Amino acid sequence: MRYTCAVRQCGATLLISLVMLVVLTLFALTGFNLSSVNLKIAGNFQQQRFVEATIQQAIEQFVSLPNGFSATPAGQTYTVNGLTVTVSAPQCNYYTTSAGDSAVILPGGATIGTEDTQWQVRAIATDSFGGAATAIVQGVQLKLLLGNCAPLT
Repeated sequence: MRYTCAVRQCGATLLISLVMLVVLTLFALTGFNLSSVNLKIAGNFQQQRFVEATIQQAIEQFVSLPNGFSATPAGQTYTVNGLTVTVSAPQCNYYTTSAGDSAVILPGGATIGTEDTQWQVRAIATDSFGGAATAIVQGVQLKLLLGNCAPLT
């Protein structure tokens, strides 16, 4: 049995099949690229949250220091979760005499009392994964002895 085809239709099925195969391949590649980009975005977002949590942990360590907030505060450097976090010297923003407290004047003229203080703590870390620097500024309110807070003017 011999097959015959019209002059214009010979190979049309093969050509249409190849075009459809190319189109389906392009759809598959596009889907793969989109999912790859979304995976990178999710990974970057997760790494950013990790760095922020690490910085927050370093700030909590700094706040828990007994001498972190004084008339001459100093910054600290911590290594937390494998990242180096630099906490700058805190800045005193505001202070007021503590409610219900009264200052006591000692013999010799020294005054003892407390004041409510508000500080600004800034910490920064560089992500080892992508090299991006992340900074967090946090406010801290503390009750301290008189004279530990000198706000910037």
